Amino acid sequence: MNVEGLLANCDLAIVTSPAAIMRLTGLDQSDAIILVTKSECTYLTNPLYEVAVKGALPAEWTVRILSRREQSAFLLSAIRSASKVGIEYGHMTVDLYRALFGSLPIDRTVDLTPALSRMRLVKTGAELAIIKQAEHIVDEVYSEILPLLVVGVTEREIATEIMVRMQAHGADGTAFDTIVAFGERAAMPHAVPSDRRLKSGDCVLMDFGAKYRGYCSDFTRTVFLGEPTAAFREAYALVLSAQRAAIDYLTAGGRSAAEADAIARRIIDESAYCGAFNHTLGHGVGIEIHESPALAERSKDVLTDGMVFTVEPGIYVEGQFGIRIESLLTIENGNVTVIDRSNKEIYTV
Repeated sequence: MNVEGLLANCDLAIVTSPAAIMRLTGLDQSDAIILVTKSECTYLTNPLYEVAVKGALPAEWTVRILSRREQSAFLLSAIRSASKVGIEYGHMTVDLYRALFGSLPIDRTVDLTPALSRMRLVKTGAELAIIKQAEHIVDEVYSEILPLLVVGVTEREIATEIMVRMQAHGADGTAFDTIVAFGERAAMPHAVPSDRRLKSGDCVLMDFGAKYRGYCSDFTRTVFLGEPTAAFREAYALVLSAQRAAIDYLTAGGRSAAEADAIARRIIDESAYCGAFNHTLGHGVGIEIHESPALAERSKDVLTDGMVFTVEPGIYVEGQFGIRIESLLTIENGNVTVIDRSNKEIYTV
């Protein structure tokens, strides 16, 4: 969808989410609003970003450097004569909404969120190349981190090393808060790194992603320090089997996001670990770490060329261990590509 496509159901469009603004303008800048009318595309930002914005926008964009109060006044003036105004229901703040529409009928607005989500669903060739490089960064960092997993190191120390090394490999920053969890703490899918020290007999779950040129990558591996228990080996084999079955379905031409989730979930739920896979199979990745499509039980999404998404089944046993294996995939010319290259077989340190 081009910028003009925003006006399909409205007279003018106001876009406020940084992800949508980046997709429309190419600028990864958190403090901006764009206004699209039939005659003009306007980029509004405050004086703090004047130098950064100058010369960075496509030629068709008009830049206005205004204070936040001036931005509200400018937008209010623009919408007074519009019969329908497109906004992002899922992002516009209550303060801005009240400033613009507090005295106007609510039926003056239409939600741009679905259209903007669809716009970001299918990546261009240029976007795919950037995401692949972002995933290459995490592959490289993973190989460097493995030798650092020694008795006595803390989760926080490993998380810091991951973040520093991603930037050393060219990342602009992290795509999300890095997860490093040892032993029983790995049973928390979104564990926050702590001062818990690594000891022999611990699993190590690492989930991290690089932000590179405005786009995200996502990567998870689980390894073991010492000789894995029989229970860990069994659970690991199930998670890997679930992931491979879902990827095999996609590789063979399956395109239902819900069916991919069901295939992986069935393998785990038909084992002794029924119910231990307690999140969805995957999600889209792009400018944001969680985008469409959703690989989930109730998803209606059909996977097509240009989509980028994760496949990440897991098993979590409270008080014992957690296992997640995650790959980043895309579909190109009808073929499924697994972007990450790191080994997924059980790895012992």
